[in-house]
This record gives sequence, structure tokens and C-alpha cells, in this order.
Amino acid sequence: MRNNKSINYKILRMLMSQSRGYKLPPETDYIVMYAFLYKYCSDTIRDFLLFELRDKELTIDEAYRDKGYQEHLLFDSLKLNGFYIKSSEAFIEEVVNNNYSKPGFLPDFLKIFPENIVFSSEYHNSDYFDYLFATIDNEIDTFKFTSEEAHNIGEIINLISQFDVFDSDFEFSDIFNIISDSNLMQISSNPEYINQILSRIVLSGKKTINSAYDPFIKDGESIMKLYESIGYGLKYCYGKDSHKRNYFYTLVKFFINNLPFNDVFLKNEDALDSIDINGASFDVILSKIPIAIKNYYSSNINQSREIAKRNKRSELESLILDNFGMDGDSFKQDNELNIALENLVEKINLENELGTDFVGEYESLKESEFLFLLNLVDSLKEDGIMAISISENFLFKNSLETLRKYLTCKKNYIDTIIRIPNEIVRSRPEVVIVFKKNRTNKDILFIDMAADYETQRSGRAYPGLFRKNIVLDNKTMAKMENVYLNKLTIPKFSNLISLDEIRCNAFNLSVSRYVDTFEGEFISLDEVAVEKQEIESNIKSLNVKIEKMMDELDIRF
Repeated sequence: MRNNKSINYKILRMLMSQSRGYKLPPETDYIVMYAFLYKYCSDTIRDFLLFELRDKELTIDEAYRDKGYQEHLLFDSLKLNGFYIKSSEAFIEEVVNNNYSKPGFLPDFLKIFPENIVFSSEYHNSDYFDYLFATIDNEIDTFKFTSEEAHNIGEIINLISQFDVFDSDFEFSDIFNIISDSNLMQISSNPEYINQILSRIVLSGKKTINSAYDPFIKDGESIMKLYESIGYGLKYCYGKDSHKRNYFYTLVKFFINNLPFNDVFLKNEDALDSIDINGASFDVILSKIPIAIKNYYSSNINQSREIAKRNKRSELESLILDNFGMDGDSFKQDNELNIALENLVEKINLENELGTDFVGEYESLKESEFLFLLNLVDSLKEDGIMAISISENFLFKNSLETLRKYLTCKKNYIDTIIRIPNEIVRSRPEVVIVFKKNRTNKDILFIDMAADYETQRSGRAYPGLFRKNIVLDNKTMAKMENVYLNKLTIPKFSNLISLDEIRCNAFNLSVSRYVDTFEGEFISLDEVAVEKQEIESNIKSLNVKIEKMMDELDIRF
């Protein structure tokens, strides 16, 4: 809920207006993200302390000076929050209020938070925070900032410190999303309508999702959409991004949105080098595939080995769980058993399970730019689903014909292809492709939303931001989901196509080839041919008459 009279709204307007005139160094986005994280942690601990001290005749400062009471508060906070701030002087308001306009404020501000936060050993939050703090150290040299730049950044930090983390009228997490679309943070985000469609598809018909993976996570919104829909039913989420800024942003975003961070596994690395995260297999994979994909052949052998190890480990886990009466959580927490299982997998000869050996007509796939899609599908669980957004060129590019044939004819992986309306696409035309591992039929559903859709304003829209904030409305999304689930054929919207027809079209998967959305009047070619013959006959007859008249009048040319 948004209330234009809330304090957070007023501060946000001030921040957006004030920063618009600033000339800021590129490192500012890291400082802004750091400040939001610092503010969230600081207010969380302050709120915790106020609650703990509500019946005590102690102020927060007095509680911090009482060593015995401090041990009690530290223990409770680590249990409840997973972290604690060691000094009342390290709360962000205390640090900022009297210092933000002074020389030397920035380097001190970037040091105080890391030096005063402690973490529970039961969580792996500290690993992510260590990464964030190391990134700040490596990426930011405050001594290179001009005095004007340092002053302007101090003003921004001061305003961020004034937000209310617990304001229900204008939520702190919404503010962070809005700021990410402003000039303060250069975040490479996925269009919201893409996340809309991907999350709706992978959730359709599923009662539970235990694990999800986005190999190109960007702003983390794909995973956030799943959490918004199914809450804590999503036990584990995995993601990768090779871009350090996006990765930093996603970590902060997840943390201030209070995701169960101990079940979040993110890596700052290229998914094309390795798709593996902790040997996991996934219920759901969803992602927007980058337009520029490098040649994948060099890493394919390592990828196949990862998948073979994962599949073998999964078999052994199932065997242990079925025969020894253990539950999944107990298995996960038994470190000795997991180490023993890893050692056993390492000793097994996996050479016979190293993926597909491309021979004959499929040998050229060894150099395919999109070969990693096969490994992604292989990393799904048997009843898993993968939904990706990809450039429309994938459907008809001549060099990818063999790959399309392999995905459809050989593996029967492609279930549905959805064309996104060009009017709301920001750049190149794109489609959503749905992959399934255990398909029982070989028909492919094509959905063309280009002519039949309605839009609405995004909930993230904010005055002064000029990025396109259009999303598909609920009626359009419901229709798409119904057609997808029930494999319906609707004139000018969807069509269920047999593999034989696709084969006849040389494995061209263009949606427009199979879903006819033409609105004009059809013209019969046979009728046109007859009319042409009549016209030609009339012309010949007319020429004869003209020549006869010219002879009678003795006219020659």
C-alpha cells in the first residue's frame, strides 16, 4: 500500500529531486545499496531492543553498558534475527546525524557497519556480508572523490538514514525497488512483464515448489515473484550472476525483503562456466537468457560431469532416505553423512553418464551457442519445469535448426512457446519457451499474445521515473494460464501443433507460422487468377477492335 502522506514518501520525493542535479561517480550505487542494508539492519536491531526493553527500566544505551544484559540480548538477537550490532553508537542514525557533512565521513561510514555487526553461526549470512564488505573495499576509493561528490553522497546517505524501515504505508522494500530504477543505481533489471509470465507459468498446476534456480538472476525479481506467490513453501532458491553490481544488489534486496536467507544460495559467477550450485536438482528453472551467448563447447564436458555427479548423488540420497527412514532435513543437517556421500560419488566411474555424445546429424551441436539449455533441462527434477525468455531469433535462425530438431524431435523437451506483445517489449522481440523433461505427447502449444492482451501500470511505477512500467493485466494473464494448462486451441490466439507439421516446416518454431492473427479480408489466389485471365482476354479483344478501326480509317503508325 502506498500513502503519499507517509514520511517515507516525502523523504523519497526529496531524495529523488535532490539527487537529480548531482554529478555522481559510478561507485555511488554500491554506497547507496550499502546504506540501505545498513539502515535495514540498524532499525531491525533497534526495534528488537525496544521490544526486549519494553518492561525494563533501561534505555538502549544503558542496556549496552550492562555486560550481563548484553550477553542475553546478543544471544536472543542471533537466534531471532541472525545478526546483532555490538554498539549503540554504531546505529546508522547516530553515525550519520552529526557527521555526514564533515570531511572524512565517507571512509568512516563504510567501516563502522562491518566492524560492528556479528552473525549467528547457524546462518551463512556472514558469507554474503563478507562478500559485500569486501566489494566495498575493492570497488570504492573515497579519496578519489572530489569534495563536491563526497558532499553529495553524504546528503544521499543522510536521507536514506531517515527512512522508516517499518512504515506500512510506504514499505522500505518498495523504496529500494524504486531507487534501483533511478539514476542512483545502474541496475540491469529484467522487464517486469517477463518475470510476470515466467513465474505464472512455472507455478501453474503446481501445488508445491521446493527449489528454484535462475542462472542469470540480474535483479533477483524472478525469485522474488515466486516467494510472493508461494511464500515459505519455496525452501531453497539458487541464483547466479556474473555481474558484481547485480549480484550485490540481489543480496541486499533479498535481505531487506526478509527472505529466509539461510536457504538462499547465490554465486557471483557465470552460469555458462558452470550451472552447478551445491549439487542441487531443481523443481523450477526460470530466467531471461542474455542475447549475447558465448560458444559453449569448451565448458560442456565439465557441465556434463556436474550433471552426472548430481544425478548419481540424487539416486544415492533417495536410496538412503527410502531404506533408513531419514527425512530430508535430517539428511541435510548430517554433515558427516553428506561428506561420506560426496566421497562415494567421487569414486564412482561416471564416464558412461557424461551426457549426450553427439554423432551423425547432431554432431554439429558440439559448437552450438545455446547448448547450455540441454544441461539446464538435465538439471531439472523428473517432474520439473523450465521457463525461459529468449530472443525470437532462436525460433527461426538457420544455424540453430539442428538444435531445434534435437530439442523437439530427439528429446521432446519443448512444451509451449509464447510470443510476447511487441508493443510492450523494450528492445528486440522475445518469446517465452517452456521446457519439460517427462512429456508424454509430442505436440507443442503456440500462444501469440501480440494481438489479444491488455496492460496495466506496474506497482513499481513512480513519478519522475521514465522507464516503461507496463505489465500485463490479470485477465490477460489468466487467459494465458488457462490456455497453457489445458492446451487449448483458440482462433487468433493459440494452436496445438503436431511434431509432423513442425518437421514439414524444417523445425521453424516461429509462433506466427502456427497461429494466424491476420485481421484483414482473405483473397483467394484462384479467384485472382481467373480475374487476371478475364482481363487479359478483354485486352486482346479490345486490341483486335482497335486494329480493325485503324484499318478502316487507313491509320498507320
